[in-house]
Parts: sequence; structure tokens; C-alpha cells
Amino acid sequence: MSISLLQYFLYLKYMLGSVAMLALFGIAYVRITPARELYLIRNGNLACALSFGGALAGFALALFASIANSLSFPDFVLWGLAAAVIQIAVYFTASRLIPQAAAELENNNVAVGAFLCALSLSIGLLNAACLS
Repeated sequence: MSISLLQYFLYLKYMLGSVAMLALFGIAYVRITPARELYLIRNGNLACALSFGGALAGFALALFASIANSLSFPDFVLWGLAAAVIQIAVYFTASRLIPQAAAELENNNVAVGAFLCALSLSIGLLNAACLS
């Protein structure tokens, strides 16, 4: 089995692209959502770690499906952007179900963090299925 230089280049292109998109999603998420996730996570807040980790994993699931099913790199990027919007919308939709979600996360309410994690993963899986 051998890998051509073109295959290796495509691997690097999609890998670097997906890592960059994941990082940009994470940056956008922590700036848009009201909780100070990274500060709170650094201080041992498990609820924020679950919520933010679930959002990242849910987005990564959608990126996986986009990589596997896209016809081109721009196609992958466009579907990735759509998935990012959906994942961020999940947080704000969940905030309507739990009106004080940000405050609950800041107070380390692990049940709220776990719920947001499960919701983000669930939507990420559905998002991935729709991309295939």
C-alpha cells in the first residue's frame, strides 16, 4: 500500500482545515455564549467543561460527516459553517428551556452542563447524518 503525494496533501488540507474550523468554532462559541467557559473550566467548573466539550464534540461529528461526504474542500467548508451555526443555535435554544443556563453553568450545576452536552452531541449526530 502506498500513498501518493496528492493523497497526503489532501489529508493535510482536510486535517488542517478541520482543526482550524474547530478552533474558530470554539473561539466563536466562548465569545457568543454568556458564560465565561474557559475561565470557569480552568477553575475546575465541571458543568462548563461538559457543556463546552459537548459543543466541540458535536461540531466535530458534523465536520466528520462533511469531510466524508463533501465533493470539494469549499463544499466541506460551507457545510462546516452551516454546522457551526446549528451548534451555536442549540445553546440558545436550550437557554429557552433553562432560562438561567449561563448562571447555572457558572454555579457548576453539573446537571445543566450534562444536559447541554447531551443536547449538543445529539444535534451533532443528527447534523452529521443529514450531511451524509
